[in-house]
Amino acid sequence: MKNKPKFDSFSTEIKDFFFELKENNNKLWFDEHLNFYEKEIKAKARLFVEELEKIFFNNNLAFISNSKNSLFRINRDIRFSKDKSPYKTNLGFFFPYNNKFSIINKDYPLGLYFHYELNNSFFANGIYKPANEHLKNIRYLIADEYDEYLNIINDENFKKYFPEMMDNDNFSKRIAGFSNNHRAFEHLKRKNFVYMGKIDDNLFFNNNLLDIVLHKAKISEKFNEFFNQAI
Repeated sequence: MKNKPKFDSFSTEIKDFFFELKENNNKLWFDEHLNFYEKEIKAKARLFVEELEKIFFNNNLAFISNSKNSLFRINRDIRFSKDKSPYKTNLGFFFPYNNKFSIINKDYPLGLYFHYELNNSFFANGIYKPANEHLKNIRYLIADEYDEYLNIINDENFKKYFPEMMDNDNFSKRIAGFSNNHRAFEHLKRKNFVYMGKIDDNLFFNNNLLDIVLHKAKISEKFNEFFNQAI
């Protein structure tokens, strides 16, 4: 029986693929380059998440990595967008965090995200646009455990690798049940709880990419576990 291939690294030719796709975002061009996409991006991305599934398990990390939950289609949803370009010009991976390994759904956007895009690559972690009931629970959790929350986001390694807040201007002016003078109000008024760190595009092609993702996952674990309590 032939051994199943293992992930080694992504081809640097992916740079050219996405650069040209940005200039020729149409079905004709994409179909002409479909073989490269299937072999060097789609197939390798599957191997990538399969290897990470083993790595997360072996390191007792509650991040979920599989084709169903971690990969995105390259086709854009253009139904409600003014931009009718049919294809995404980036590659993203999402690793949901759930220490009970229950069913992950669209209302559970908690975890680690890895994004490759020309001149805009980054890692992000936390929870993005939580459902209203989850948002309410998160706010009460932060209010009750504010000191613990501050310790997590002010950790030296966390701040080093996830220094930026995403959607820093997406706030609520008033929150039911909380005074604007609450000591945690600056965090309670947020609607997204995501911290990110930009990376050099070339990191995506590093031979040690699996270890790099593992390192990011370990650093972000406490942050995600904190929010997992509310979900």
